Amino acid sequence: MANMRHVNQYIKTNFPTLKIEAVRGDGYVYFDGEDGFDKVESLMVCSTSVDTSTLVDLVLEQIQDVYPERA
Repeated sequence: MANMRHVNQYIKTNFPTLKIEAVRGDGYVYFDGEDGFDKVESLMVCSTSVDTSTLVDLVLEQIQDVYPERA
């Protein structure tokens, strides 16, 4: 099971100027915050069945697709 606290720490480390947070949904992960909600598409991945490092990679890639200049 992915640890969302660690996932969000990686987001802050890699995108320190963005106000964005990954949130566990029911079978998906969505993005909240000023720079996340309605800007970064949700990931259709069950956060309870993937490990933290896999989810970190997926989440950072999804954010970088929208904000490539901020990485």
